[in-house]
Formats: sequence, C-alpha cells, structure tokens
Amino acid sequence: MNNSIDISKFERNSEFYGKLDLLLTVKNFDLQSIRKRYLESVKNVSGRTGSVERRKVADGGLVELTLENGKIKNSTVLGMFKEPRGIALADGVFAFSSENRVYVLNKGTIDTLDYEWFSYIHTVDFSPFNSSRLLVSSSGFDALFEFDLVAKEKCFEWFAWENGFDKGVDPETGKDIYLTRDPVIAKRHLEENIPFIEIKDPVSEVLPTAKRAAFINSVVYDASNEGCLLATFFHEGAVYSVDQSNGNVKKLIGGLKKPHGAKNYGDVKMVTSTGTGEVVVFSKDQEKRYSFSNLEGKPDFLKDMEWVQNTIQNKNIMIGLDSNRTSFVIFDPEQELYDTIDYDSNWAIQDAVLGSLDPEQKKEVKKVSNQD
Repeated sequence: MNNSIDISKFERNSEFYGKLDLLLTVKNFDLQSIRKRYLESVKNVSGRTGSVERRKVADGGLVELTLENGKIKNSTVLGMFKEPRGIALADGVFAFSSENRVYVLNKGTIDTLDYEWFSYIHTVDFSPFNSSRLLVSSSGFDALFEFDLVAKEKCFEWFAWENGFDKGVDPETGKDIYLTRDPVIAKRHLEENIPFIEIKDPVSEVLPTAKRAAFINSVVYDASNEGCLLATFFHEGAVYSVDQSNGNVKKLIGGLKKPHGAKNYGDVKMVTSTGTGEVVVFSKDQEKRYSFSNLEGKPDFLKDMEWVQNTIQNKNIMIGLDSNRTSFVIFDPEQELYDTIDYDSNWAIQDAVLGSLDPEQKKEVKKVSNQD
C-alpha cells in the first residue's frame, strides 16, 4: 500500500522537537554553483543527472549548530575540508570523510583511513554490533568497504561492478558502457567490441557521477539484521540489502528518484527520495511517503524541482535537509506537526548527525583541518 502524506497540511509548531544539537557536513559553501551544474546536467542525453567530467574539488566544512524554538543557535564552522560528506558519531567516537579520506577521532587520538579505492566517499557508519568496525561508501567506484579500526585494516569489500551492476551509461551519447577493474573482463569486452571503461589506477582515475553504474551514495549497517547492509542506489532509484556473507543483494524498494540515506527507522526502514521531495518509510507490506513539495520557501526558478538531500531522525521526529528551500524541515508523523528553519542559502549540506563534540574533539577537528 502506498500512502502519500502532504506535511504542509500538518500543524506548524516550533516547540514539539525541543532542542536539537546537530553536526553537519557542508560539502560546499557555494550552493549556487552546484545548482547551476545540476540544471545543466538535466540536458544529458542519457537522462542521468550529475557531472560528466571531473571538476575541481570544492572547499566545504564541518558545522555545529542547535535548532530550538524555530531558530538556529550557536552556529559554528569547526573546520574547513575538501568536500566533506560522510559523518558518524557513536559512543563519543567521531568519524567523517574529506573527499577520499576518512578521519576517526577517538579519545584523544586521530586516525586516518586511506585506501586506493576510496573515491568521492559519501557515508561512514559505525557498526551497532561491533564498535571497532566502520563502513565506508566509496561512491566514485560503486564500492563498499568495512574497516577494523583496531587492526587498521580492511575486512570486507563489495563492488557493484562485480555483483551484477556493471552497466553504466555514456552521458553524452546515452549508450551503455560497462565498468570493470578486472583486466580479464576488459580484454573480453575489447574482443567482443563492447564499450567499456577499465579502471587501472584508482588513485589517478575517476568516474564522474553520470558515468557511474549504480552510484551507491550511502551504505549503513542494517541494525535489525546483523550481517546485512542497506545500500542506496542513486541512478536506479532503489534500496538494496547486501549480505556480507556471500555478497548477494535483495531489492527492498524501488520507484524512488535520486534517493539518499536509507536507514533503519524503528522496526521499519526509511529513505529520502531526493528528486521527488519525499521521505519514504517502508516495510515489506506498506509504504508511506511524506511529501515536502507543497511547502513554501522554494525559489521560483526551481519550479517543480525538489531536492531533499537527506533525512535523519530523533526517535519519531524526522529532520529533513531541504536543499532547494535551504531549510531544516522538522516533522512528527504521529502528532502531525512540522516546522521549517532556514539556514544559510550558500550552504550545500550533505548530511547530519545528532549530537555534539567535546572541547578536545573540536580542537582535534581544527588540527586536522589545518592539515587537510
């Protein structure tokens, strides 16, 4: 069953969510340039949005702020980094990504994770089953990696290209193109005259958004099913479960548009259908879509375009990151209450977590920022 719920019909209220401390990754402090690129990419012959050529890496940063009574309080940029996206906080341990690197701040220590197959990292996630494990989505190469933070080594990997998702699209011609890192497969494609891209040197080579096969822009542990991961496939508009024991995948939901951020939501799952401006709560038997599209605050030139970047939750309360309205959209599905709080119109917020850093961690972020 599919239920669409217009949250603009909820009662507006600025008190139901109390005080919310947030840590944010702002991938770029020039949102207008991102909008311009996106609007240009809509013209791609392939129908896929996103960049078609490598672009210059932008400067972004980590930000802390508090939402309370309809206002932003205590907003501070903690440090500047190269396109930070992934962010996670668990039991006082803080992790975040900066382009192709992951930083982990843990009780006075600063660890860095570097790996040749890291490219355009989008998410990091601590395991709810083993606090020493960290999951990383290397979106640039359609890959997922798990690292043991104690041993400081990779303990799991999964490439979409090697599990049935190797077909990309040439954005300039609209024709299929196959992706691989295996020289044997590349040789076979060459012999059979099949268009392909072989990534031989992941450190120096790159796949822009529109050329990726799956564009897995988030992966988290499935807290309700140990040994399985929730992966969001941007291009297909779907969420898959990935079984770590054998690499098998199972589609949990499709019919989304440019989705981000699949995660657990109590006993069910949730995901942001970014391009339709909806937060989708789903299970095997039902689906509810909470729509932002009738909310005020979107610039006229964006017309009917929606872009809700991501959604996080605090128990039953949801906090949407609405890039087109540059607003935090906070709503309670049960009480049917909502509020919107505008943020800086130049901020391209990628993700957020609830919580705050202690003074020592803030110093560590600043220290790392000066070296990044």
